[in-house]
Amino acid sequence: MPQPDLSIDRITRSRRNVFASVRLDRLAEFRDDEAWVERALNSSKARFVPLWRNRSLLANSGDGQIAVYLEPGELDQPDAIQPPTLLGTDGKRYFFAVSINDGQQQRVLARHPEAQFIDLRLASVDMDTKHAGVLAYAKALLYWQYRHVFCGVCGSANRLESSGHKLICSNEECGRQSFPRIDPAIIVLVTQGDACLLGHNANWPPRRFSTLAGFVEPGESLEDAVVREVFEEAKVRLKSIRYVSSQPWPFPASAMCGFSAEADSRKCGPSDEMEAVRWFTTSELEDAITRDEIRLPPPVSIAFQLISDWYTQQCGEDLKSLLQQAGSWLSRKGIE
Repeated sequence: MPQPDLSIDRITRSRRNVFASVRLDRLAEFRDDEAWVERALNSSKARFVPLWRNRSLLANSGDGQIAVYLEPGELDQPDAIQPPTLLGTDGKRYFFAVSINDGQQQRVLARHPEAQFIDLRLASVDMDTKHAGVLAYAKALLYWQYRHVFCGVCGSANRLESSGHKLICSNEECGRQSFPRIDPAIIVLVTQGDACLLGHNANWPPRRFSTLAGFVEPGESLEDAVVREVFEEAKVRLKSIRYVSSQPWPFPASAMCGFSAEADSRKCGPSDEMEAVRWFTTSELEDAITRDEIRLPPPVSIAFQLISDWYTQQCGEDLKSLLQQAGSWLSRKGIE
């Protein structure tokens, strides 16, 4: 079986991660052009990405989940307070994110009986990567808008500007401007010789093991965050760190910066954050998965990609195929 090319540039490597393949021109130069935006909204090329209660509209095609976009005229009375947000264009269509209420949700489903509103995190396991990225982009922006209805300085209501990409306080004496925010986090696969380190958090479902991760703190570099988090979670000292790739993670609003790291030794221990930490060689990992002793994160996550790349480099086999044969994740995703 051919091994993945892990020497390619980081941009291409990042695009291998789900949600990172948003190949849209984001049209930033048109966001403040009200006349242009109005024409795009009323164009036959307009497509609306609806979110209801933070869920995306999807249909099962038989080959997996597909995104369902609404055409002009299908959505009555868009929200005046949270108007359509311009996402961009793929050269054929203009994409806008829209938040819909319960009444609109029922009418949308009546028009699209084959579709339903689904949690994107589970559905994206078997989605086309381009459209998974568009839905994640929409989800992240609308979450930011929802969480910043009021000004953080004076408490007055914010109003949306720049086609949904800027908030301005309605209090003229304040006038504070806010822009979309994300929370940077590091995620790292630690190795030592022929083994990798995985941990189990007490808040996770039983038997789930994954890579180590944590949020970057103020005044901290990404590399310093890797060193700190690995020691805090597993009591492991590192001797080298290498950036691998990144992934937008809209659950709810993170940017995952993926690393690999080499440990000084296999000395490790549990912590307040990790209930258990274990070293696995490829054969030990195979055995643990086959016995359903551990369950790895889903293929949609960068955590899985980091583990999978290491596994392939070590033994030349495909980890996703092993998981499918063992019945892990894809058949259990509804209960994980």
